[in-house]
Amino acid sequence: MKFALKAGEMKAYDRETIEKIGIPSLVLMERAALATVEELEKYHELKGNVLVVAGSGNNGGDGFAIGRMLAVRGISVTFLLVGNRDKVTAETDTQIRIIGNLGFSIQSKPEKKEYDIIIDALFGIGLGREVEGKYRELIEMMNQMKQRGAYVCSVDIPSGICADTGKVLGCAVKSDLTVSYGFAKRGHLLYPGKSHTGMLKVRDIGIPQSLVLNNEPAAFYYESRELQELLPRRPANGNKGTFGKVLLFAGSYDMCGACLVCGESILRTGAGMVKILSPVCNREIIQKALPEAMLQSYDNEINKDVILNALKWADVLVAGPGIGKSKEALQMLRLCLENSQIPTVLDADALNLISTDSGLQELIRERGKNQMILTPHPGELVRLLQKNMEDYYNSREELIDELIDQYGCTVVAKDAVTLVAGAQRRQLYMNTSGNDGMATAGSGDALAGMIGGLLAQGMGSFDAATLGVFLHGMAGDAAARAHSRYGVMATDIVKEIPVIMNQL
Repeated sequence: MKFALKAGEMKAYDRETIEKIGIPSLVLMERAALATVEELEKYHELKGNVLVVAGSGNNGGDGFAIGRMLAVRGISVTFLLVGNRDKVTAETDTQIRIIGNLGFSIQSKPEKKEYDIIIDALFGIGLGREVEGKYRELIEMMNQMKQRGAYVCSVDIPSGICADTGKVLGCAVKSDLTVSYGFAKRGHLLYPGKSHTGMLKVRDIGIPQSLVLNNEPAAFYYESRELQELLPRRPANGNKGTFGKVLLFAGSYDMCGACLVCGESILRTGAGMVKILSPVCNREIIQKALPEAMLQSYDNEINKDVILNALKWADVLVAGPGIGKSKEALQMLRLCLENSQIPTVLDADALNLISTDSGLQELIRERGKNQMILTPHPGELVRLLQKNMEDYYNSREELIDELIDQYGCTVVAKDAVTLVAGAQRRQLYMNTSGNDGMATAGSGDALAGMIGGLLAQGMGSFDAATLGVFLHGMAGDAAARAHSRYGVMATDIVKEIPVIMNQL
């Protein structure tokens, strides 16, 4: 895993590295500058006119060091200091003096000139106020230059983005490349900051990893090269029972597609068997479209003994896709939750039924921690908490914590950047895979099935949820490459699951 820090966490690690470990701040600054030049050279030809827009903090010092390394190569660099020269940090003051000693000058006002490369070092991760006045004008100027063809590289984070939330503080630089030092920041991964970051490259500058491992941050993400280690191991002498049995309660009259998408995703993710519990009207469709699935159908007269036997058979329960909000659906969901203690994924209409039924809410609380996974999209999340969308946009993480406190479950909060939080580990997973093509009917059904398939293979709730979300996004990315982001369907995502796994 890779960590995504808040500004305060990053500053604490910087301070500990400098004060306790003894690595001087200027050494870290030089390493940061060199790393940025190396990354910039990979993605853009170092030629033409370069503009360094630097603030008075250490972010500005990083920018000056970057510009100086380019200037000594013979590249034309304009150094622009924004702010009071007398208020710069000690490290930035040193960088300014070095630049002067080399014979380069520093401007206090931007020249009316076109640039090929812009180094955005105006604000760092400590920004916590709205950008106004000349600072806003300079950010707008950089964005206008980008529109005219300039390549924008941001130092640590695009200026104007909140490092903790990804929010735009009045206005923000739209970068082509952002080089982050030590660790990613949450604002790189959350929208709208993610759309301002451009290509994100995280570089080691000398902060010892032991500091982080001893004080593990709350937020993390996965990279694709880690996937092989994350997947559950499959014994060569295993059988279909070894890899788990999933009972899928899904579908209703005129709503059979959710059964098929979710059921196939369970099998494609590696579960040994799936039994679909669905109304009798869906029997023929399921048998034709997904013959690998077992089937337990029911009509208006629900046979409790049959359902109980299905629950005893199963290792995992996935409930909700396409079940609707009828009395029968409510009765079936209550029956399932009252009579099983197996790991459970509750999705879609199951969440809508829970949001209006106090009896179901109490059942979930009684089931205990780390046995239940809720997978709400934004609308379902606010319904579960009796909130509104304004609450969601203003305090999403706080609502996730509130839902965990209320139900003691692992929560998969689906959105453009899906967040997963667990009741016991109290860590926050921030997903980096996926694309807007996945905003299509049935995509959530596929995710619920994938998480269920991983649970069936013995993964814990939190790990199955995080890996399921990551795999789901990777399959969505593969589907977008094959069909374009405009043409992705849920079935395309499901078909790409084994393709992604096979690439390992």
